[in-house]
Amino acid sequence: MTPRLVVPLFCLLLTLLTGCHAHRAITPEPPPLTIPQIVALSQQGVPAEEIIARIRRSGLLYRLLPNQVERLRRKGVPREVLDYIQRQYRLALERYPELNDWDNWTLYEGYWYARPGGDEVDELTE
Repeated sequence: MTPRLVVPLFCLLLTLLTGCHAHRAITPEPPPLTIPQIVALSQQGVPAEEIIARIRRSGLLYRLLPNQVERLRRKGVPREVLDYIQRQYRLALERYPELNDWDNWTLYEGYWYARPGGDEVDELTE
């Protein structure tokens, strides 16, 4: 290899390696937001809009039973948050029929959770 080619090839290699490394950066997935955490945020006075934004970022769906909805309301979870959770659940069932099967849900701390198809929840719109 001639000395004239060594420097340009080295620069090209360095550029490729640096560029590839930049593309390997992985954005960490936001941690799941559990129902007990939603209750805690509500009781701490966090506005409903902020709780809904956190739910969106977490990418989770919640399958609440009617008695759970009422219990959460009594514990101070804002109606807007509960309405959002239930609306997203209904939209997800339409978009992902496999979520009608309880086997596709995870029971944790007494509540059912799912992350549908890898999509973010906030993409589910009417």
